[in-house]
Amino acid sequence: MPILDESLRTLQLQGKLDLKYSLSSRPFFTDNTLTTDSIYRLIDPNCNIKTVRKYFGNEKGVFELLPLTVESEFNSHHPYGWNHAGMIDAKGIQGFISTGFFASYGPLSVQFKPEAVYAANPNFEYSSQYGAPTKGPYYHVFAGQSSIRLNVNAISFGVSTENMWWGPGIQNSLLMSNNAPGFLHLTLNTIRPIKTAIGNFEFQLIGGKLTEDTSVLLENKDLITFYYAQNNYLGLPPDPNLDSLSWRYVNALTISYNPKWIKGLFLGFNRVAYTYHNYIGEHDGFIHNYLPVFIGLFRSGGTYSNGSQHLKQMISVNARYLFQRAHAEIYAEYGWNDNTQNLRDFLMSPEHAAAFTVGVKKMFLLSNNKWFDVNAEITHLAQPIDYTIRIPSGYWYLYQGGYTNQSRIVGAGFGIGSNIQTLNVKLISGSKNLGIFIQKIVHDPFPTYIDLPSGSNGARDFIWNDISAGFLFQHQLNKIILNAQLQAVSSTNYAWIQNKNPVNIHGFLSIIYNW
Repeated sequence: MPILDESLRTLQLQGKLDLKYSLSSRPFFTDNTLTTDSIYRLIDPNCNIKTVRKYFGNEKGVFELLPLTVESEFNSHHPYGWNHAGMIDAKGIQGFISTGFFASYGPLSVQFKPEAVYAANPNFEYSSQYGAPTKGPYYHVFAGQSSIRLNVNAISFGVSTENMWWGPGIQNSLLMSNNAPGFLHLTLNTIRPIKTAIGNFEFQLIGGKLTEDTSVLLENKDLITFYYAQNNYLGLPPDPNLDSLSWRYVNALTISYNPKWIKGLFLGFNRVAYTYHNYIGEHDGFIHNYLPVFIGLFRSGGTYSNGSQHLKQMISVNARYLFQRAHAEIYAEYGWNDNTQNLRDFLMSPEHAAAFTVGVKKMFLLSNNKWFDVNAEITHLAQPIDYTIRIPSGYWYLYQGGYTNQSRIVGAGFGIGSNIQTLNVKLISGSKNLGIFIQKIVHDPFPTYIDLPSGSNGARDFIWNDISAGFLFQHQLNKIILNAQLQAVSSTNYAWIQNKNPVNIHGFLSIIYNW
């Protein structure tokens, strides 16, 4: 539940949630000492929401109804918006609905929360470098936020289709986010921090299945095609005869460490590797084939020793530091989307295929349970300057089938090779929020994977910028939580067309009903 995820962050800065939680690996797991109801009370002491929860089997078992979530998104001119799992990049209106239950008995837990999405998906204005005719209305039912787990002490093992969010970013995450629908995966993870002599640790290790949906334009192809040419590392040309809908195996690991001596500091490491499933057996040994995140940091060794291009990796390091007494935090994530050949290659060109997110969040106490909240964040995905000599220079989410699920980017979903800056200012009073925000996106200024007009020198002739401003609103009405966003997006040289400057109205509404 994205609304509660953001609220947990706020509660931690307010001093109401223990600093032992990194909140850099979600879903967030709770126990009987921190139930859904108690989180609502921490947010607003006057909250009257009472979750439908029944205990059975001498209180060894519990059954809980999960909220009904109904969402709608609208774009007046062209696709815009991300981090709405299940929804697609589309013009017009689309809707989302989800509900379900959670049950546990002893070490076994089951969560069933399917999701259904409908989008009108009409055609939108496009160019030779962005967009294409759509295939009309879109409808899909996903397993959503569902899982079956065995939980023993602090460790959980199971199978899940839940969305994951890895890293400290609030607006964007480089490797795992809720931009794409959740994908089927096996998971081994902590459900609370593991306390050791040197500090607390959290981790998650997964092996999963990424699939395509050729009824949806590919986000990592600037929406120009439905197809990924699987015999080509860059996925070109966009020919349906070259797309056999081969699913990709993904192996990923995240680790977060909170040093015993520095309360509020979290250091993290994330790594993702993926390949077409028919290449899994091309290496010797179980580790090389199914757990490549543990080996082969450089192309010259391990899984990459034969020069194979069949396995793609992404890696990042991150840090988050909380100043709880000052109600503030700073955070950053820095990652690479391409293996360097060896240590010398890395030292000579450390910025190759690099991207980063950096942000700050500060809260000011105005009066009892009333706060002024400021969050600023930058995410940079554009290729570094070495793209002029290393072509292409590590496009994020593009290679070897693409880091997508159901044709939507699993990481930062605002556009490949793009940069974004966001500033949010909110007034928070319990479960009520009212705020404004401004945002700027510079769309992929240094493309190298597509053919460009002669004389462009590796860059587009026109810069496509989106500058937007909007309102944020959240309110509770008895059992209902309303969350809304409305913004006007002014585009300059839209779709890299000179002097094409439309205004797009983007709106999002979420209604959560607690049974």
